[in-house]
Amino acid sequence: MRKRSVEVMRSSSANERIPVLDEAVTAPRRRGRKVDVELTRQRKAAIMREAARLFDRVGYHGVNMEMIAEAAGLKKPTLYHYIRSKDEILFEIHDAMIDSLRKSIAARLEAGLNPAEILQGVCADIFQQMHDFPGYVRAFFEHMRELDDDRKKEIRKERNAYMAQVMEIISDGMDKGLFRRQDVRVTALCLLGICNWAYQWYRPGRDPAPAEMAAQCWNIFAGGLLAAPDARKKKASRKA
Repeated sequence: MRKRSVEVMRSSSANERIPVLDEAVTAPRRRGRKVDVELTRQRKAAIMREAARLFDRVGYHGVNMEMIAEAAGLKKPTLYHYIRSKDEILFEIHDAMIDSLRKSIAARLEAGLNPAEILQGVCADIFQQMHDFPGYVRAFFEHMRELDDDRKKEIRKERNAYMAQVMEIISDGMDKGLFRRQDVRVTALCLLGICNWAYQWYRPGRDPAPAEMAAQCWNIFAGGLLAAPDARKKKASRKA
């Protein structure tokens, strides 16, 4: 499940054009196992992409399978060959999102980046997803409660593991003297709160590119709002 979900998310990148599916084709043709697997993957990616766009535009509850089939260029019976339910699509979106975020952290840890660089990368990952997959992001933050109990439990477990990763990185930075000693959990919640809530206001085209926007948010978080004491004293003396 994990590997397939990430493939769906990557193949639905805003920069990749997947042709509208031909209604006349009702199932992958038998041209060899590898070809069939790739064709199925591409078609499922297209369905996921169009469903996410609908979720973003009209809301999860306002979308039905018939609308998804039409958006993906499929007849409804063909859609069920790839996706059994709207709930399955929602789960795949959550699965892809959290898996992508966790793997990005793991890659930065493996590359030997310091805790500050990794946390800025966490911000950049979230903004990049807002830029590339706005429908996925909205569904991820707003519609977890619509998952059935078993799927909700699985996604909650993955989200908790992601939170634990972020907390461990923050704790490591405190131990190394890079960060001031604070409550680790609250620090992690504050950082993720800044980044996650941005889906409500971040607009590609109006706002800076994801990496630049993430850097701005990180600098505000890491530097704080108050000027350094020496700087405040100098400014006060100049006014006097």
